[in-house]
Amino acid sequence: MKTIIFFDVDNTIYNSQAAKVPDQTLRLLQHLSEREDVTLGLATGRGLKKLEIIEDVLPFFTYKVLVNGSYVLKGDEVLYDHPMDNQDIEDVLALTKGYDINIGMVGINDEAVNYWDDRVGYGMKALRGIFPKVDEKFYLKHKVYQLWMFADTESLIFDIAKSLPKFRVIPWHKAGVDFTYPHMSKAFGIKKCLEHEKEYRLISVGDGANDIEMIELADIGIAMDNTRFEELKEKADYIAPHIHEDQLYDFFKKLNLV
Repeated sequence: MKTIIFFDVDNTIYNSQAAKVPDQTLRLLQHLSEREDVTLGLATGRGLKKLEIIEDVLPFFTYKVLVNGSYVLKGDEVLYDHPMDNQDIEDVLALTKGYDINIGMVGINDEAVNYWDDRVGYGMKALRGIFPKVDEKFYLKHKVYQLWMFADTESLIFDIAKSLPKFRVIPWHKAGVDFTYPHMSKAFGIKKCLEHEKEYRLISVGDGANDIEMIELADIGIAMDNTRFEELKEKADYIAPHIHEDQLYDFFKKLNLV
């Protein structure tokens, strides 16, 4: 039986603080990619262009679930493509106009924010390799697959979200969140990939709030110890070592997964 393993990117296989794929993680991915009974996939909130930070390991992955499930690839073949409706984006921009809130728009190969300040800079520091342009009308020229929202407090964002029932909110750092359509998720994108597979065991590995559903979906769910989301750990079957410890290969070997 084939084993299909989906990995989150930021702080799962890519150490954002060190700006590199840890050595043991590189060894693990190399080893798994050489096995005929294993298929690898990525599941990330990033778009395609912003995977350049892991360009050395990208060839190892058959599937890519991007921008939280709204764009899915098998090799170079597009399996699913669901951008946001422009009117929905305009509704968000209109509703937040009177507030001190940054709105980010995420495309496959580019991003933009309605205006730049220190909040955006803080959020982008956590996502090395992402430097959005300032362009409030970005959505008129590019497909947008999800929105970011930055504010001084997370509570303000959640209060505004109550007036935006078309979206759900996924936190990823203090006072920074993703806005996606309610049905869109990494798990949704993984299901699109699995439509092309038979007789498999699914393993999912992640550290974020947007990884909870794919952990639940998996036969074996693995949460990184560096996650700040306790619910992810509660849903997981196993807790992998903190990414700074660089022990992912040893962890998989201990579980007889390599």
